[in-house]
Amino acid sequence: MHRSTSTVRRACAVGTTVALVGLTTGLGIMTATAANAEPVDTTQPVTAVETPMPADGDVTPTPTDPPAETTPETPAPVEETPAPEVTDEPVAPEPAAPAAEAPKPTETAKPDVAVAAADATVTIEGAAKVGTLLSAVVTGFDDEQGYKYMWTDQAGTVLSKTATYRVAATDVRKTITVAVTGTLPGATETSTVTSQATAAVTQTPAFLGEDGQPTKVGATQDSPLVLFTGAGEAFTHTFRAQGSPEPTYSIDWFSEEDAEYAEEFPEDGMTPADQLPDGLTFDASTGELSGVTTDASEWTFAITATSGTETTTQYVSLNVEAAAPLGLFVYTTDRAGVFDFDEEDTSTRTTWVIDPDGKIYTTTMTSDGDGGYSGTEVEGGRPTIAQGGTLVVTGLLVDRYGNQILDEDDEAILPTVTSDVASDVIAVDPEIGDFGFVDVTFPHASIHNLTVTAGDFDTSFAVDVRPTAAAVVAPVPAAPAAAPVAPVNTGGQLAYTGSDTTDALPWALGLLVAGAGLIGARFARRRRTQR
Repeated sequence: MHRSTSTVRRACAVGTTVALVGLTTGLGIMTATAANAEPVDTTQPVTAVETPMPADGDVTPTPTDPPAETTPETPAPVEETPAPEVTDEPVAPEPAAPAAEAPKPTETAKPDVAVAAADATVTIEGAAKVGTLLSAVVTGFDDEQGYKYMWTDQAGTVLSKTATYRVAATDVRKTITVAVTGTLPGATETSTVTSQATAAVTQTPAFLGEDGQPTKVGATQDSPLVLFTGAGEAFTHTFRAQGSPEPTYSIDWFSEEDAEYAEEFPEDGMTPADQLPDGLTFDASTGELSGVTTDASEWTFAITATSGTETTTQYVSLNVEAAAPLGLFVYTTDRAGVFDFDEEDTSTRTTWVIDPDGKIYTTTMTSDGDGGYSGTEVEGGRPTIAQGGTLVVTGLLVDRYGNQILDEDDEAILPTVTSDVASDVIAVDPEIGDFGFVDVTFPHASIHNLTVTAGDFDTSFAVDVRPTAAAVVAPVPAAPAAAPVAPVNTGGQLAYTGSDTTDALPWALGLLVAGAGLIGARFARRRRTQR
């Protein structure tokens, strides 16, 4: 086998250089050697002269004769070695030092694989989050060659062998790398480059259903998570969410209107926790809502789960149903001026409330002159009306906490009103009769006893009808009721804020229902706004 090493190549190069120098400078060397024996004037031509042979007996030529010239013999070949150095004559140059080894002309230079490999990179594009698609971005390899991919976690478990990888829920808290194998430009063998590891995989929080799987129930206000409990019953519900980092919880506003109100009136000190009924508390560390409430109503609020910088919200509608019926809760007021209660002046209206035990409370509603009103309450008193006047009366079937009992269609149970005085005129109110309001007109002055009945319960109370100089009895004729308008639940503040001032019907309903809310601590606190 022919072997060409750097030593052999270097020796051949030196020999070739010496031979070339000898061939190109040989004549100069010989001339220089002859000149060392006898210098020659190279400026004059040299002519050969014939010399006659001496005669017999003549041994030497005469002194006057020019010396005989003989033809010079051809000098012996001079060895191809440099002549001794002569200071006054030119000297053949020394051979140049051998050049550095050069590749054979037929060989192709190979790239520095180590340098090229250092330039090849692979990076991961995409967030390390469950559900995100990660992509391997490769640079430095020969684009015409195919790549091989391998996605692994920090434990070396192979996750995928494709160019992309969808992060799975099982990858939470893991770090992920991708190794790409390809061919470097000009190389024949493959190389493998590995990316840096991602951050620990996170997961956007998601609320879980009863089956432990992510749920979209409660994702919007229009489709809240609906929970049920009963007044006076122990209640508990734990909100659960998955996510990484581990989610934390907080109670939040159900609607932007609530949040805006709290921001606009900071003096009220309202917080999201005020959306819960009395008796229920929310533990933000565990996500548990628990307690016992006696406030039957629909309560709406929101729970937010937070993982790192990611949040998700579940909207909730908690329906607290009334307990078993206890009796009737009745209230009445003079119908005169019900629809004319002047909210711009400091007008006053009196309402009497009779609880299921028969106790009477007298409430006074006073306009604040700024579109709202407030009320005061005292125990005792008796409904009073002028002869010929009309009381508007209604009764609500309630449980022992004062919560209204509704029928199977979630409608109010309309009461029946009777009087022990036959001349009294009783008729459904033409404006608000659909809400259970009945008008009783008293032609004669005396003590009249009214009884209000709903379901299996009834409540009786006395009315003081006081005489007037000329009483005119004008029974209120029955008329088709107006279109139903939901009464406004004014809550603990007893401030009516939701009706159009040009429409007296909602205002009157709000006023009457507000009177019912003044029955003290034994009856339920209502939210400022009923949903």
